[in-house]
Amino acid sequence: MWIFYITQFLHSLIFTIPIWIVYYQGKISTAEISYLVTIQYVAQMALELPSGALADLIGRRNTNLVGWVIGAVSFFLFPLATNFTHFLILALMVGINDSFRSGSEEALLYDSYKQAGKEHEFEKMYGNSDFIYQVGLIIATALGGLLYSKWVFLPYVLYGVCLSVGALLISLYKEPRIDSETFTLKNYLLQIKNGSKEAFKDQSTTYLSLFYILVAGIGWSSTLYFNGFMMTEFVTSDSLRGFLTAGMRLINILAIRSVLQNNKVFNLKRRILFFPIVMLIAYLPGFLLKDFWGVLFVQAAMVVTTARWILLAPLTNKAFSSKYRATAISFLSFAIGFVYILLTSISGTIISQFGITVMFSVLGIFTLLTVVPVTVKLLQTVNQQS
Repeated sequence: MWIFYITQFLHSLIFTIPIWIVYYQGKISTAEISYLVTIQYVAQMALELPSGALADLIGRRNTNLVGWVIGAVSFFLFPLATNFTHFLILALMVGINDSFRSGSEEALLYDSYKQAGKEHEFEKMYGNSDFIYQVGLIIATALGGLLYSKWVFLPYVLYGVCLSVGALLISLYKEPRIDSETFTLKNYLLQIKNGSKEAFKDQSTTYLSLFYILVAGIGWSSTLYFNGFMMTEFVTSDSLRGFLTAGMRLINILAIRSVLQNNKVFNLKRRILFFPIVMLIAYLPGFLLKDFWGVLFVQAAMVVTTARWILLAPLTNKAFSSKYRATAISFLSFAIGFVYILLTSISGTIISQFGITVMFSVLGIFTLLTVVPVTVKLLQTVNQQS
């Protein structure tokens, strides 16, 4: 648990958050930036299922470690990138890093708690870890602009150092005992097949998985790309943008821990309803936003991703069996990638012709057409079970 807490903090020190778009714009075009964020996720998607199945068969620690090492190397190489080809290679490396981390670590932790007979403590631990992650993001976001003003490569180099230290700590993990198969090519392919089916093994799990995929796909594309563009549109100062974004994250995490994690106030149904309501409020008015008022709506969009990890991840973990957990989680990440790629691939044209605020409204329309109907179905299954 303590290794996870420390590595979560190290991984969260993404000093590039408030400056990466400005940094990229100095090297490549806006359209090329859109291509890169899409390609990065394609790389992650291509390896999500293979890496998840690999984690279930040969060990979650080793698979996770590979991701951290690749991530560290990629950020050390960023100062050397000068053209689209260089950034393309780095985007592929970051995508590979994310795929090897996404399902393996979460599954390792859940099965460790389950093995110790403390499965009921996982949600609290995961909530604590996300709080730590958010604190790290706040610190990194606040400092990112200042570091960039000192030396444009400093945010990338320092994050590479953080990932290197994290890799050393990851090597100290102890692998939990799971009912895995001996590693063979046949078992490997079978693991991918059965692990993918795990996400849709019954009606309740199917709607939960679809809900998770859509909420996470929209929220993740917003967090990784569109929110940054919106903040750049509304706040021109790099340093001010960093401090402001950090303050917004702090408000969000405090609100989530004090209100949304209170089971007496937010039962399962209210947790589910929270996501489509906040997403519609945040995204739909996008084309009307301008000046400083737009920051408030970006803040609402930011809370979706934070709440997704804290409120939804424990539900999906509980729904999956140990044997296929890492593969099933990786499948969800794989499916999230389709949503991410769809939204980022169309964004290049929309942002270039109409601006980022119109793209925010597109996210709202997409939420209305996809998340809302799935929410209705999911709540129906919850009512049937209760």
